[in-house]
Amino acid sequence: MRTKTLLLTAALSAAGLATSMAQVYSVNAVGYVNQTVPPNGYAILANPLNGTNNQLNTILPLPDNTYDGANIFQFDPALQAYKDASTWITGLGWFNASDPAPSANPGEGFFCQNVAGVALNVTFVGEVPAGAALNNPVVGNNRYTLRSSIVPKGLRLGNVGVANTLNFPAVEGDTVFIFNPALQAYNDAYTYINGLGWFSPSDPDPDGPIIAPGTGFFSQKAGPDAVWTQSFSVN
Repeated sequence: MRTKTLLLTAALSAAGLATSMAQVYSVNAVGYVNQTVPPNGYAILANPLNGTNNQLNTILPLPDNTYDGANIFQFDPALQAYKDASTWITGLGWFNASDPAPSANPGEGFFCQNVAGVALNVTFVGEVPAGAALNNPVVGNNRYTLRSSIVPKGLRLGNVGVANTLNFPAVEGDTVFIFNPALQAYNDAYTYINGLGWFSPSDPDPDGPIIAPGTGFFSQKAGPDAVWTQSFSVN
């Protein structure tokens, strides 16, 4: 029941939801990622690039007053609760009652609510995260984290050392939850089983779910707190 409550609260309502697969382009170390939030709907987004700063007003400005009232909902893994919402007000930007400069760094997932009757198309622009140790903390002890890959590649979640995956630090009993935009519900959960990999009743691939750039997922880590370390070089 705790899992159901937290995850369904994340969706906030049964509004129609559909997201496009992100497109990633880069020239040298600069790139952009496109995502869409449907009319009167929700999407799990994530900042896949580093802006001049990662404040919402920098990385996610909305185009006009059509989208007044749009909301960003971020999950606090320490408190295991949602932070105050950030609301878009044309002329002011993103307003948050408890944070004068709300931000979202690469690796953090968040819900975006579009209250307009037309789709909200957003483009993240910035530097592609690069380096040998891109570190992303994931809380453990069966607590929840709303996370995304720091590396902007659409790959399966995988595990440390598994080629052509996102190298998530999976241990026995870890579970991840992917929201399905078409069904307006979460897919069957993926649970990590030592020796078998990720198991889901509806997905036979042991490397787990595909995480598209600019999207996030819920992690419930059975083991202790961990650091999800990735590496990426821009050629």
